[in-house]
Amino acid sequence: MTSRLFSVSLMVIALAFGLVDSQIISVTNGEVEGDWGPMDSCPGGSRAVYYATRNDANQGTDFTSLNAIQLTCDNGGGSIITSTEGLVGQMGPGRGCAAGAFLSAFQLKVQPNGVDADNTAANSIRFRCTDGVELASVGNQIGVFGEYSADCVNGICGIQTRVKAFDPATDNTALNDVRFECCP
Repeated sequence: MTSRLFSVSLMVIALAFGLVDSQIISVTNGEVEGDWGPMDSCPGGSRAVYYATRNDANQGTDFTSLNAIQLTCDNGGGSIITSTEGLVGQMGPGRGCAAGAFLSAFQLKVQPNGVDADNTAANSIRFRCTDGVELASVGNQIGVFGEYSADCVNGICGIQTRVKAFDPATDNTALNDVRFECCP
């Protein structure tokens, strides 16, 4: 009984400080268009240590901005995981945590739907590593960064994205939201 009370107390303390273990982390400013893709996870106990993004640099008609997020895991082969991706743009240079640190929290830059005739939804993403260092990719300038997600105590192990499929008859936004799975 005492050990169960201790475990529950630790969980309450962790949640109070924004620390999450074996959970899904998300942010409140993601957009809602599109469908959630599959959760893709790092293999066998490895964790995400590096990320790269695909951005649509076109500033013309029907600009989609952030199209894809890829994570690299710290397993021997450096497995790359991703979920559903928009296909416009080029994969940019990535950023990684220092040796021994893992990706643990994120912040999403979003242009809310209905703001403009050409909405872009997600435009950029930042990550925080378990050592507290923030990693920011170039991304696009449109939108505003929301609050950081909770922190995954043991790092991030999985990614799931919400992407609006290309439709020539509508305003395309590509990546609208993302959530990550914490390592157990």
